[in-house]
Amino acid sequence: MPMAQPSWITIAFHAAGALYLLALVAVLFWPRGGRLLTAAGAAAHLAGMVGRGWAVAFFPLTNKYESFSAASLALALVLLATWHHRRLYAGTLLALSIAALAASVTFPSEITPPPPLMRTIWYPLHIPLSFLAYALWAAAAASGASWLLDRDRRWLQAVDRNALLGLGLWSGAMVCGGVWGVLAWGAYFLWDPKVIWSVILWIHYAMFVHVRLTPSVRSVTWLRPALALVGLVWVLVAYVGTSFFFGGSSHAF
Repeated sequence: MPMAQPSWITIAFHAAGALYLLALVAVLFWPRGGRLLTAAGAAAHLAGMVGRGWAVAFFPLTNKYESFSAASLALALVLLATWHHRRLYAGTLLALSIAALAASVTFPSEITPPPPLMRTIWYPLHIPLSFLAYALWAAAAASGASWLLDRDRRWLQAVDRNALLGLGLWSGAMVCGGVWGVLAWGAYFLWDPKVIWSVILWIHYAMFVHVRLTPSVRSVTWLRPALALVGLVWVLVAYVGTSFFFGGSSHAF
């Protein structure tokens, strides 16, 4: 039975959005001042998500409202973990976080119990790994864009680190998702838009391993930033496109 979201949770989410917006302004005009505001926003955001989970006695990732909110929180947490005061880098991740949080409020905020197919340990293992991988790949794209502006080799290292760490988390998410798929649908793999795009994402970011280990392309410095920027497009297709524009997906949230 759906129940209304407690008012304090709504206030926490609104506070998070306001703090993220202030952090974005701070990054644009005083780059080093945005980190504390981002941390405060993430703390308020996390409190709201924990509150929803406590209210439903389950992992708070069962509908569109929670999905976009979780994506926003993952972006904020990855930004804090990989903080750089460069305007383009921090500003890009903050803008994406704000956009995801804004998208969440366009959907009903009622707290609803999860369906039976979600009541397994594999679901709360699969979903957070996926969102953190998405956020790391967004960070890889922001690092790639920063490299295109100043050609600082440290950004290339950041591209590799974020892309490969995201690949590792995504691999874990696919394993957990496969086991969950057996329990929910009776198969490890389905010809489903989101599953297919999950494989495409894995192959795309696995190319970073190939580039790093192949001497003939390792020296092509623009290749990894380009892959990271294209990868962000594929992430948006896999996350948003398969749920809203590819009809019939059993994974549509």
